[in-house]
Amino acid sequence: MSHMRTFLFTGLFTGLLFLLATFTASSARAEADPTGLWLTQNKRSVVSVEPCQENKALLCGYIHWIIEGGMQFDDKNPDAALHNRPMCGLPIIYGLAKLSATEWGDGKIYKADEGDVYDGEMEMNDDGTLAVSGYVGIPLFGKEQTWTRVKGSDYPRCKKAKR
Repeated sequence: MSHMRTFLFTGLFTGLLFLLATFTASSARAEADPTGLWLTQNKRSVVSVEPCQENKALLCGYIHWIIEGGMQFDDKNPDAALHNRPMCGLPIIYGLAKLSATEWGDGKIYKADEGDVYDGEMEMNDDGTLAVSGYVGIPLFGKEQTWTRVKGSDYPRCKKAKR
């Protein structure tokens, strides 16, 4: 009977160690860093996700690169006084707070080609892509895009257009 207890104790102890190691490894892996350059789903622009200039605890996204022939000015903005604002460097994501190791939310997303501002959130996917969502009211009725991380050497910083 003593061998049976030793066998059970060893099995339980080994199982607990395995669970603890798995939990620790997945917790370390799950801590994600969304800062960097991201090619939008339609491949028409690259957004630089970085700490906001006004509050480094929050994340913002600024237009870093625009496809040739792409939108150069904030023409769709409902405020006509902003129509001459260059798209290059324009903040389109602002005020995203860290909600978990892989999620940010409680911020805003500006969809410049529509001139609309939405509630926003983003989440790092397991494959290294970034899910960016904009919605009104509740996320269930929003739209999501998948962005892909890119290198700055492939997408040089745009220059602010002048009218």
